[in-house]
Amino acid sequence: MSTKPFRAPSMASFFDNLRASRLRAMFRRGELGLVALAVLIGVAAGLLVALIGALSTALHILVFGVERLSSSDLSGRIVLFGPIIGGMLLGLIIFILSKTRKKPMIDPIEANALHGGRLSLTDSIIVCVQNIVSNGFGASVGLEAGYTQIASGVASKIGIKLKLRRGDMRILVGCGAAGAIAAAFNAPLTGAFYAIELIIGTYTVVTLAPLIVSALVATTVIGLIGGHGLSIDIVDASRVTPADYVPAIFLGVVCAAIGIVLMQAVSFIEETARKSAIPGWLRPTLGGVAVGGLALISPQV
Repeated sequence: MSTKPFRAPSMASFFDNLRASRLRAMFRRGELGLVALAVLIGVAAGLLVALIGALSTALHILVFGVERLSSSDLSGRIVLFGPIIGGMLLGLIIFILSKTRKKPMIDPIEANALHGGRLSLTDSIIVCVQNIVSNGFGASVGLEAGYTQIASGVASKIGIKLKLRRGDMRILVGCGAAGAIAAAFNAPLTGAFYAIELIIGTYTVVTLAPLIVSALVATTVIGLIGGHGLSIDIVDASRVTPADYVPAIFLGVVCAAIGIVLMQAVSFIEETARKSAIPGWLRPTLGGVAVGGLALISPQV
Protein backbone atom coordinates (compact mmCIF):
# COMPACT_ATOMS: atom_id res chain seq x y z
CA MET A 1 0.00 0.00 0.00
CA SER A 2 1.61 3.22 -1.19
CA THR A 3 1.03 6.50 0.51
CA LYS A 4 1.57 9.90 -1.05
CA PRO A 5 3.65 12.33 0.98
CA PHE A 6 1.72 15.16 2.55
CA ARG A 7 2.38 18.53 0.96
CA ALA A 8 1.44 21.64 2.82
CA PRO A 9 -0.27 24.29 0.71
CA SER A 10 2.09 27.02 -0.42
CA MET A 11 1.77 30.57 0.86
CA ALA A 12 0.92 31.77 -2.66
CA SER A 13 -2.03 29.38 -3.00
CA PHE A 14 -3.15 30.27 0.53
CA PHE A 15 -3.32 33.98 -0.29
CA ASP A 16 -4.96 33.24 -3.65
CA ASN A 17 -7.70 31.29 -1.89
CA LEU A 18 -8.03 34.04 0.69
CA ARG A 19 -8.43 36.72 -1.96
CA ALA A 20 -10.93 34.58 -3.88
CA SER A 21 -13.01 33.97 -0.76
CA ARG A 22 -13.00 37.66 0.12
CA LEU A 23 -13.99 38.54 -3.44
CA ARG A 24 -16.91 36.11 -3.34
CA ALA A 25 -17.96 37.43 0.05
CA MET A 26 -17.93 40.99 -1.27
CA PHE A 27 -20.23 40.14 -4.18
CA ARG A 28 -22.48 38.00 -1.98
CA ARG A 29 -22.87 40.71 0.63
CA GLY A 30 -25.86 42.41 -0.95
CA GLU A 31 -27.22 44.54 -3.76
CA LEU A 32 -24.08 46.67 -4.13
CA GLY A 33 -22.01 43.64 -5.08
CA LEU A 34 -24.52 42.67 -7.77
CA VAL A 35 -24.57 46.23 -9.09
CA ALA A 36 -20.77 46.17 -9.35
CA LEU A 37 -20.97 42.92 -11.33
CA ALA A 38 -23.74 44.43 -13.47
CA VAL A 39 -21.36 47.20 -14.51
CA LEU A 40 -18.80 44.62 -15.63
CA ILE A 41 -21.43 42.61 -17.49
CA GLY A 42 -22.78 45.75 -19.14
CA VAL A 43 -19.33 46.60 -20.47
CA ALA A 44 -18.92 43.06 -21.81
CA ALA A 45 -22.39 43.11 -23.40
CA GLY A 46 -21.73 46.40 -25.17
CA LEU A 47 -18.39 45.20 -26.54
CA LEU A 48 -19.85 41.86 -27.66
CA VAL A 49 -22.80 43.48 -29.44
CA ALA A 50 -20.43 45.79 -31.29
CA LEU A 51 -18.20 42.85 -32.27
CA ILE A 52 -21.08 40.66 -33.49
CA GLY A 53 -22.57 43.53 -35.48
CA ALA A 54 -19.21 44.21 -37.10
CA LEU A 55 -18.77 40.55 -38.06
CA SER A 56 -22.24 40.40 -39.58
CA THR A 57 -21.64 43.60 -41.56
CA ALA A 58 -18.30 42.24 -42.77
CA LEU A 59 -20.07 39.12 -44.08
CA HIS A 60 -22.69 41.25 -45.84
CA ILE A 61 -19.94 43.20 -47.59
CA LEU A 62 -17.98 40.05 -48.44
CA VAL A 63 -20.94 38.09 -49.81
CA PHE A 64 -23.27 40.76 -51.20
CA GLY A 65 -21.10 43.87 -51.45
CA VAL A 66 -23.38 46.00 -49.25
CA GLU A 67 -23.58 46.78 -45.55
CA ARG A 68 -27.36 46.67 -45.09
CA LEU A 69 -29.30 44.11 -47.05
CA SER A 70 -32.81 45.37 -46.28
CA SER A 71 -32.08 48.88 -47.55
CA SER A 72 -30.26 47.82 -50.72
CA ASP A 73 -31.47 46.98 -54.20
CA LEU A 74 -29.59 43.78 -54.94
CA SER A 75 -29.93 41.75 -58.09
CA GLY A 76 -28.21 38.89 -59.86
CA ARG A 77 -27.41 35.33 -58.95
CA ILE A 78 -25.83 36.25 -55.61
CA VAL A 79 -29.33 37.03 -54.29
CA LEU A 80 -30.23 33.38 -54.81
CA PHE A 81 -26.92 31.68 -54.09
CA GLY A 82 -25.91 33.75 -51.06
CA PRO A 83 -28.55 32.26 -48.73
CA ILE A 84 -28.01 28.79 -50.24
CA ILE A 85 -24.26 28.91 -49.51
CA GLY A 86 -25.01 30.13 -46.00
CA GLY A 87 -27.50 27.31 -45.51
CA MET A 88 -24.93 24.75 -46.65
CA LEU A 89 -22.33 26.18 -44.28
CA LEU A 90 -24.81 26.18 -41.40
CA GLY A 91 -25.83 22.62 -42.27
CA LEU A 92 -22.17 21.58 -42.10
CA ILE A 93 -21.90 23.14 -38.62
CA ILE A 94 -25.04 21.32 -37.49
CA PHE A 95 -23.73 18.02 -38.88
CA ILE A 96 -20.43 18.40 -37.02
CA LEU A 97 -22.23 19.32 -33.80
CA SER A 98 -24.50 16.28 -34.09
CA LYS A 99 -21.40 14.07 -34.10
CA THR A 100 -19.43 15.85 -31.39
CA ARG A 101 -21.94 17.28 -28.90
CA LYS A 102 -24.67 15.10 -27.44
CA LYS A 103 -26.19 17.51 -24.92
CA PRO A 104 -28.74 19.97 -26.27
CA MET A 105 -27.75 23.63 -26.09
CA ILE A 106 -29.88 25.78 -23.83
CA ASP A 107 -30.79 29.46 -24.06
CA PRO A 108 -30.85 32.04 -21.22
CA ILE A 109 -34.56 31.52 -20.57
CA GLU A 110 -34.15 27.78 -20.07
CA ALA A 111 -30.95 28.29 -18.09
CA ASN A 112 -32.74 30.49 -15.57
CA ALA A 113 -35.89 28.40 -15.44
CA LEU A 114 -34.33 24.95 -15.08
CA HIS A 115 -30.61 25.24 -14.37
CA GLY A 116 -30.28 28.03 -11.82
CA GLY A 117 -28.64 30.43 -14.25
CA ARG A 118 -25.91 28.00 -15.34
CA LEU A 119 -25.21 28.48 -19.01
CA SER A 120 -22.37 26.95 -21.03
CA LEU A 121 -20.11 29.63 -22.51
CA THR A 122 -18.92 27.20 -25.20
CA ASP A 123 -22.50 26.48 -26.27
CA SER A 124 -23.24 30.22 -26.23
CA ILE A 125 -20.33 30.87 -28.59
CA ILE A 126 -21.55 28.12 -30.93
CA VAL A 127 -25.09 29.56 -31.00
CA CYS A 128 -23.65 33.01 -31.63
CA VAL A 129 -21.55 31.77 -34.56
CA GLN A 130 -24.60 30.06 -36.07
CA ASN A 131 -26.56 33.29 -35.73
CA ILE A 132 -23.80 35.32 -37.41
CA VAL A 133 -23.60 32.84 -40.31
CA SER A 134 -27.38 32.89 -40.81
CA ASN A 135 -27.59 36.67 -40.73
CA GLY A 136 -24.40 37.26 -42.69
CA PHE A 137 -25.53 35.16 -45.65
CA GLY A 138 -28.91 36.83 -45.90
CA ALA A 139 -31.25 34.69 -43.80
CA SER A 140 -34.16 36.70 -42.45
CA VAL A 141 -33.12 36.45 -38.82
CA GLY A 142 -31.90 39.17 -36.50
CA LEU A 143 -28.86 38.99 -34.30
CA GLU A 144 -30.79 39.35 -31.04
CA ALA A 145 -30.49 35.65 -30.22
CA GLY A 146 -26.72 35.80 -30.63
CA TYR A 147 -26.46 39.00 -28.61
CA THR A 148 -28.41 37.69 -25.63
CA GLN A 149 -26.90 34.20 -25.77
CA ILE A 150 -23.25 35.28 -25.66
CA ALA A 151 -23.76 38.12 -23.16
CA SER A 152 -25.75 35.86 -20.83
CA GLY A 153 -23.14 33.12 -21.27
CA VAL A 154 -20.36 35.48 -20.17
CA ALA A 155 -22.46 36.63 -17.21
CA SER A 156 -23.14 33.04 -16.17
CA LYS A 157 -19.44 32.19 -16.47
CA ILE A 158 -18.56 35.06 -14.13
CA GLY A 159 -21.14 33.89 -11.63
CA ILE A 160 -19.85 30.31 -11.77
CA LYS A 161 -16.28 31.45 -11.22
CA LEU A 162 -17.38 33.47 -8.18
CA LYS A 163 -19.55 30.56 -6.93
CA LEU A 164 -22.55 32.80 -6.48
CA ARG A 165 -25.88 31.64 -5.14
CA ARG A 166 -28.66 30.42 -7.42
CA GLY A 167 -30.70 33.61 -7.11
CA ASP A 168 -27.70 35.83 -7.86
CA MET A 169 -26.79 33.67 -10.85
CA ARG A 170 -30.24 34.19 -12.33
CA ILE A 171 -29.93 37.94 -11.89
CA LEU A 172 -26.54 37.97 -13.61
CA VAL A 173 -27.92 36.05 -16.60
CA GLY A 174 -30.69 38.63 -16.76
CA CYS A 175 -28.09 41.42 -16.67
CA GLY A 176 -26.36 39.89 -19.67
CA ALA A 177 -29.59 39.75 -21.67
CA ALA A 178 -30.61 43.26 -20.59
CA GLY A 179 -27.27 44.72 -21.62
CA ALA A 180 -27.35 42.92 -24.97
CA ILE A 181 -30.83 44.11 -25.96
CA ALA A 182 -30.17 47.62 -24.66
CA ALA A 183 -26.95 47.94 -26.67
CA ALA A 184 -28.50 46.44 -29.80
CA PHE A 185 -31.44 48.84 -29.92
CA ASN A 186 -30.13 51.83 -27.94
CA ALA A 187 -32.99 51.21 -25.51
CA PRO A 188 -31.90 50.60 -21.89
CA LEU A 189 -35.41 50.42 -20.45
CA THR A 190 -36.47 47.97 -23.16
CA GLY A 191 -33.45 45.78 -22.37
CA ALA A 192 -34.16 45.84 -18.64
CA PHE A 193 -37.82 44.94 -18.97
CA TYR A 194 -37.03 42.30 -21.60
CA ALA A 195 -34.80 40.60 -19.03
CA ILE A 196 -37.41 40.94 -16.29
CA GLU A 197 -40.25 39.57 -18.42
CA LEU A 198 -38.49 36.73 -20.27
CA ILE A 199 -35.27 35.84 -18.45
CA ILE A 200 -35.99 36.39 -14.75
CA GLY A 201 -39.78 36.42 -14.73
CA THR A 202 -40.34 38.42 -11.54
CA TYR A 203 -40.43 42.10 -10.64
CA THR A 204 -38.49 42.90 -7.48
CA VAL A 205 -36.50 45.90 -6.25
CA VAL A 206 -33.43 43.69 -5.81
CA THR A 207 -33.40 42.61 -9.46
CA LEU A 208 -34.31 45.97 -10.98
CA ALA A 209 -31.20 47.92 -9.98
CA PRO A 210 -28.58 45.54 -11.50
CA LEU A 211 -30.60 45.16 -14.69
CA ILE A 212 -30.98 48.90 -15.19
CA VAL A 213 -27.27 49.46 -14.48
CA SER A 214 -26.20 46.75 -16.93
CA ALA A 215 -28.50 48.11 -19.64
CA LEU A 216 -27.31 51.70 -19.16
CA VAL A 217 -23.63 50.73 -19.13
CA ALA A 218 -23.99 48.56 -22.25
CA THR A 219 -25.77 51.39 -24.09
CA THR A 220 -23.05 53.84 -23.07
CA VAL A 221 -20.25 51.50 -24.14
CA ILE A 222 -21.61 50.83 -27.61
CA GLY A 223 -22.39 54.52 -27.98
CA LEU A 224 -18.74 55.37 -27.26
CA ILE A 225 -17.66 52.78 -29.81
CA GLY A 226 -20.01 54.25 -32.37
CA GLY A 227 -21.89 51.04 -32.89
CA HIS A 228 -25.46 52.38 -32.89
CA GLY A 229 -26.86 51.34 -36.23
CA LEU A 230 -30.59 51.40 -35.54
CA SER A 231 -32.39 54.70 -35.14
CA ILE A 232 -35.97 55.77 -35.80
CA ASP A 233 -36.58 59.46 -36.37
CA ILE A 234 -40.05 60.64 -35.40
CA VAL A 235 -41.05 63.94 -36.98
CA ASP A 236 -43.49 66.25 -35.18
CA ALA A 237 -43.86 63.83 -32.27
CA SER A 238 -45.13 66.64 -30.02
CA ARG A 239 -48.29 67.13 -32.10
CA VAL A 240 -50.19 64.22 -30.60
CA THR A 241 -53.88 64.88 -29.99
CA PRO A 242 -56.49 62.74 -28.22
CA ALA A 243 -57.90 61.69 -31.59
CA ASP A 244 -54.56 60.04 -32.43
CA TYR A 245 -55.03 57.43 -29.72
CA VAL A 246 -57.84 55.66 -31.58
CA PRO A 247 -55.81 54.66 -34.66
CA ALA A 248 -52.82 53.90 -32.39
CA ILE A 249 -54.90 51.44 -30.37
CA PHE A 250 -56.26 49.89 -33.55
CA LEU A 251 -52.74 49.60 -34.98
CA GLY A 252 -51.55 47.91 -31.77
CA VAL A 253 -54.31 45.30 -31.98
CA VAL A 254 -53.57 44.62 -35.66
CA CYS A 255 -49.83 44.31 -35.05
CA ALA A 256 -50.44 41.94 -32.14
CA ALA A 257 -52.67 39.76 -34.32
CA ILE A 258 -50.08 39.69 -37.11
CA GLY A 259 -47.37 38.81 -34.58
CA ILE A 260 -49.42 35.90 -33.22
CA VAL A 261 -50.06 34.57 -36.74
CA LEU A 262 -46.35 34.80 -37.61
CA MET A 263 -45.28 33.02 -34.42
CA GLN A 264 -47.83 30.27 -34.95
CA ALA A 265 -46.69 29.90 -38.57
CA VAL A 266 -43.04 29.60 -37.54
CA SER A 267 -43.91 27.00 -34.91
CA PHE A 268 -45.96 25.04 -37.44
CA ILE A 269 -43.12 25.01 -39.98
CA GLU A 270 -40.59 23.98 -37.33
CA GLU A 271 -42.81 21.15 -36.11
CA THR A 272 -43.45 20.00 -39.68
CA ALA A 273 -39.70 19.95 -40.36
CA ARG A 274 -39.05 17.90 -37.20
CA LYS A 275 -41.68 15.31 -38.14
CA SER A 276 -40.43 15.03 -41.71
CA ALA A 277 -37.72 12.69 -42.94
CA ILE A 278 -35.47 15.63 -43.87
CA PRO A 279 -32.23 15.40 -41.85
CA GLY A 280 -31.43 18.37 -39.63
CA TRP A 281 -28.22 19.26 -41.45
CA LEU A 282 -30.09 19.59 -44.78
CA ARG A 283 -32.85 21.90 -43.52
CA PRO A 284 -30.77 25.13 -43.53
CA THR A 285 -29.88 24.55 -47.20
CA LEU A 286 -33.55 24.11 -48.10
CA GLY A 287 -34.28 27.25 -46.11
CA GLY A 288 -31.59 29.06 -48.10
CA VAL A 289 -33.25 27.95 -51.34
CA ALA A 290 -36.59 29.32 -50.12
CA VAL A 291 -35.12 32.63 -48.94
CA GLY A 292 -33.05 33.05 -52.11
CA GLY A 293 -36.08 32.34 -54.28
CA LEU A 294 -38.15 34.91 -52.43
CA ALA A 295 -35.27 37.40 -52.67
CA LEU A 296 -35.37 37.13 -56.46
CA ILE A 297 -38.88 38.56 -56.25
CA SER A 298 -38.15 41.08 -53.47
CA PRO A 299 -34.47 41.60 -52.53
CA GLN A 300 -35.47 43.12 -49.16
CA VAL A 301 -36.40 39.60 -48.03
